[in-house]
Amino acid sequence: MIVTGIFLLFAAVPLVCVAEENAANRPSACMQVSESTFKQVGCLETLSTFLGSLCSTIFSKEIQGGTWLGYAGSGDNKCKVCCVNSKDNVRYYNVTNAPPTFPCGHGKKCKRGTCPS
Repeated sequence: MIVTGIFLLFAAVPLVCVAEENAANRPSACMQVSESTFKQVGCLETLSTFLGSLCSTIFSKEIQGGTWLGYAGSGDNKCKVCCVNSKDNVRYYNVTNAPPTFPCGHGKKCKRGTCPS
């Protein structure tokens, strides 16, 4: 009984450390992405995987390997892309400007991270 309790204590420590690391490196413009989100996408071509390819190109020197997903911001951040990398069950977040062809309103396209008025 005591051995099981000690095992569970040591098993929980890495999980707590991963959760703290995820919360610490997530920009306020990004929502938290779970590991199951990466598993659901699989090999489907979606907007998230397309933007993930953009993120991979931009941030590949900083973070090598893993799987990238990207998603468009909202509100004041609608011309920003939140980039999320999942590697070894740890997620890394970063933000970049949306591509210049990215729509941001009726007939409008993003330009250098902002939506023209």
